Amino acid sequence: MPDETPKPSWLNYKPLQKESFSVKFFFEQMKDRFKLRLLAGEQGFDKRITDKNLHRPGLALAGYVGLFTFHRIQIFGNTELYYLSSLSKDDRIKAFSTLASFNIPCIVITNSNEFDPDLIALCEEYGIPTFLTPIETTKAIYFISDFLDDQFNLHTSIHGSFIDVYGVGILFVGKSSVGKSEVALDLIERGHRLVADDVVVVTQKGEGILMGSGTELGGHF
Repeated sequence: MPDETPKPSWLNYKPLQKESFSVKFFFEQMKDRFKLRLLAGEQGFDKRITDKNLHRPGLALAGYVGLFTFHRIQIFGNTELYYLSSLSKDDRIKAFSTLASFNIPCIVITNSNEFDPDLIALCEEYGIPTFLTPIETTKAIYFISDFLDDQFNLHTSIHGSFIDVYGVGILFVGKSSVGKSEVALDLIERGHRLVADDVVVVTQKGEGILMGSGTELGGHF
């Protein structure tokens, strides 16, 4: 028989998931951490990023766009840049124009590679924000994917107190005035760390991991 016992109201939390965010937000969050620099396409900062996966557009540059996942952030590493540089000027412009004609949210170029002026002009023409990072491709993909996971993972806000006890998060929940904050204070007096009180943001990190954090409003209190 299923357990039909009604749950307390403070346990009925529905997880939320962010549907999209702007390229401008992506750039502002990433520019200092990964030395991201804008090369072109600032007029496209209002475009939305809707997918946590990345795409390397090798086949699209070669002319096959049947499976081109253009709605993802496009990563240009050494392979893509070497291929483009191997083409004549006219073929290079034609190959990139095919890709740019899709509604791409943005392009990230790794390894401090540079687009030539013709490609920069196309990025401006089509309003594709194009960024440059000195980080090598494998690390850039890892870091950006981790950031996108954090943005798109399921999350919810819970009323409670959250304490770091020897590296393990302990969440105290219950009705108002039941003593959650008092228990948290007792643990703090014993050398453990307060993560959040009153409002705790819980995010699913991976398949079996939950991460708890505080809000910006409650920071440093």
